[in-house]
Amino acid sequence: MKRILAFAVLSAALCLGSPASAQMGSGRPTDQPIDPSGDQMPTQTQLPADPEGKAEDLRLAGRCPEAIPILRRLAEGGDGYELAQYNLGLCLLDVAKVEADAQRAASLKLEGSALILKAANHNLPKAQVSLAEMYLSGIGVDRDPVEAGKWSLIYRANGTRFALGLPNISADLQARLDAVLTDTTWAEARARADAWTPAAQALPE
Repeated sequence: MKRILAFAVLSAALCLGSPASAQMGSGRPTDQPIDPSGDQMPTQTQLPADPEGKAEDLRLAGRCPEAIPILRRLAEGGDGYELAQYNLGLCLLDVAKVEADAQRAASLKLEGSALILKAANHNLPKAQVSLAEMYLSGIGVDRDPVEAGKWSLIYRANGTRFALGLPNISADLQARLDAVLTDTTWAEARARADAWTPAAQALPE
């Protein structure tokens, strides 16, 4: 009888201890992505209604740290999400401006410019005109006026721009390009633009 009673007490103790053990967890570190400010983000960011529009509104309002998790989630979609990639690139460049760690700032600039270039190569007009400004001013990329001229010409001839009713490059940007490009370097920019072709779009599965 004593053995039965002892066994019952032991079983009850084990059952009562199980919930506490479960709540303690495994003690292993989490493996979550890190946002540009260094804080951990949820593995799956909950997307708001109209996530692309919401993220762009946040970016335009100067709230890139809030926009970045949404944009990262969208940009993972690949082809068809060039606008999200472009906005993410702009946000990363924006965050890099206030990043205290020089190495991390350089990494953010590199990622941001690569995303904008990717969107431009997939024929997103906004990304193309942004690259003209970036290469002209050396924002996130090495300064290259000829490359700036190339992207201004690609943007100017982009049929999607006409379909969307987007304006030509600004008079200010055109004047700045004309101030640094000669007839010879404009010809080089034209040759680069003529040699450029949009990246192939992935075929639907």
